[in-house]
Amino acid sequence: MNLDAKLFTIDGEGPRWRDFPADGFSGRVCGVIYRGGESSCGMPLGGIGTGCMDLDTDGTLGRCSIFNSFTPPRVLSAPFLAIAVRDRVWILAKQTVPGSESVRETHYWGHYPVADIEFELDAPVSAGLRAWSPFLPGDSALSNTPGIVFEVRLRNVTNIAVTGSLALGFPGPEDQESGASAYRRRALTGLTNGVEVTAAKDVGYVLAAIGEERIRRGGKLSAANRSWGEIVRQLPDSSDDDAGASVALDFTLAPYEARTVRFVLTWYCPCWKGTEYRHYLHAYSERFTSASDVAEFLAREHDHLLKRILAWQGVVFSAEELPVWLRDQLVNVLHTITEDAFWARDSIPSSDWCTHGGIFGLTESPRSVPHVAIPSDWYGSLPLVFFFPDLFASLLRGYAHYQLSTGEIPLGLGWNADLGSPIYDFLRTTNGSNFVDLVGRLWHRNRDEKTLVEFLPAVKKAVAFMQTLDRDHDGLLDLDPWPTGNQFYGAWHWVGTAAHPNGFWIAALLIAEQMAHAAGDVAFAHDCRIVLDKARESLETKLWNGTYYLLYHDTKTGEQSDTILSNQLAGQWLASLHGLPHVFPPDHVQQTLETVRRMALPASPWGVLNATRPDGSVDESGGRHSTDIFTGETICLACTFACAGDSETAEEIAHKLMENIALRQRAAWDMPNIIDRETGEVAYGTDFYQMMILWALPLAFLSQDITTACGPGGFIDRILSAARQQSA
Repeated sequence: MNLDAKLFTIDGEGPRWRDFPADGFSGRVCGVIYRGGESSCGMPLGGIGTGCMDLDTDGTLGRCSIFNSFTPPRVLSAPFLAIAVRDRVWILAKQTVPGSESVRETHYWGHYPVADIEFELDAPVSAGLRAWSPFLPGDSALSNTPGIVFEVRLRNVTNIAVTGSLALGFPGPEDQESGASAYRRRALTGLTNGVEVTAAKDVGYVLAAIGEERIRRGGKLSAANRSWGEIVRQLPDSSDDDAGASVALDFTLAPYEARTVRFVLTWYCPCWKGTEYRHYLHAYSERFTSASDVAEFLAREHDHLLKRILAWQGVVFSAEELPVWLRDQLVNVLHTITEDAFWARDSIPSSDWCTHGGIFGLTESPRSVPHVAIPSDWYGSLPLVFFFPDLFASLLRGYAHYQLSTGEIPLGLGWNADLGSPIYDFLRTTNGSNFVDLVGRLWHRNRDEKTLVEFLPAVKKAVAFMQTLDRDHDGLLDLDPWPTGNQFYGAWHWVGTAAHPNGFWIAALLIAEQMAHAAGDVAFAHDCRIVLDKARESLETKLWNGTYYLLYHDTKTGEQSDTILSNQLAGQWLASLHGLPHVFPPDHVQQTLETVRRMALPASPWGVLNATRPDGSVDESGGRHSTDIFTGETICLACTFACAGDSETAEEIAHKLMENIALRQRAAWDMPNIIDRETGEVAYGTDFYQMMILWALPLAFLSQDITTACGPGGFIDRILSAARQQSA
């Protein structure tokens, strides 16, 4: 045996970012090695719109949504893997189970969609686990595979032969998840040797070994009945009301022999309930007919799929022009797609508009704010734009479909697990601009006529509606009266007009004008330019105070706020992302950033305070929206600094935020929305996919926009090319 044949190198230090060699990679990788319990949760295993299951850092299964327990997910907190040698059984987890021993320690490296664990156990056999699900940039269909591959590395560390058993158990769905209280079992043989458990309405799962001839099958392994301690002799009997299952194989390892055993866990739950009157069909039901169908696919393709995954990750890990921490987080933040994604092939009753590509959306946060929302899409959609433009187009179709005849774009598409309940009359000064920007992202990604033909009519209607919010005809959007949430920080009321939403607006006009020219719509391009010029002039007149832009200003009443909003130049970064001209005058951009650098950066060691008063105090008027740290806003501000030529400050801002989240709060797979400015603790939010805005940072650092990054030799193109080459 190769005594160094571990999945990755282990050191005794606590969580920190570092680079190191790892199995399957030709170069060094980047990441954080957590020990058991050192992270608030583990990495989710699952694909796009399949549901997922956390593999926690202590070796147990955590939150689980694979049987449509979306909001909130079910919590398993269960061990699932054990090794027995002679009369001793070791649970491969730091959880005490009667009749067995736990491991001394787990060492956990997550690099979504792969979780690697090395176990410390007092046994003649050492063990490692590589667990993964298909997630392949550029291939949305394969990324929609409802299954997990568990690769167990067994190593005899002695000079004598060792005989033992390896068991895998899964508790199965609860009755409310499966819609039944009785379960049928079918033995699987051949390439996948194990068991298929099914309930009513085609709900089921498979637990099987790949390519193993002799497998033992049983019911649920449980701490309650001490069955884990009996795996050498027998697995528990199953019964009709038992949703759980287990499989085990007996092995013999020669002295110093190493062996890999592969299991699959696949699931099939084709219909989910959005509301009492509307259900949806999972997109994966178009490619697969059962959990056993998925298992056969993974058994055939696992080697090829894993090579593709490691290939695209290798491109990110080897990008030495980016800091180590960012390379790690770029890979891992993609986990929020599997945590938050819904993808249906159709709804019941059927909706004609969504049959092309199905219905797709990301819920803002399954446990905090379970709804599809365009502000979060504005932050977190870049990986969809880059890697899954077909799904991104499906998302845009949802917003275009629910656009009102007035042109108003909804804030969101639905609550909980529903994608058909649009939300209006909230954040109206940003929703339309956000939509125009999102369409522009897809067009800059593809540069195709098809995108313009399909979405430019909705863009024109959105722009026309936004103009109705300009009540004094100065080109700027005016804020809605109280109590309506009238800009992005919905709980913080502003009056008159403001730079933050109007920066979005000016950027949207630039994007719309460019698309209009490309489509040959001269009249619309001209209209955009007229409003654009007026808006720029009015913004400088009404909101520029000599060193930064006022938070808001109502010229009718004279009411204004000179609070310094840290991310007041969000529209400026947006223009840079699209390769467009400045939203704000370049000298004002530099003066504003200098003010923010001087006032906001020193206010907290954990990120950038959302707002400060000119005397350095905190503005209490907006609750946590003004007093604390918005995670997505901090990254957006970092991008703005980088695009303005100050990559050093940008890296400092983003690094200290992510260091607090991933290392101090240990929430690398539980992304928050708001951080307490004083303690650094999470103040609000879980699983927020807004944080995929991290994928804007490499473009800002490398001076690339969407088109150049996705073009030949660009950062995104290199990632996609690696996956395609492995596919070929």
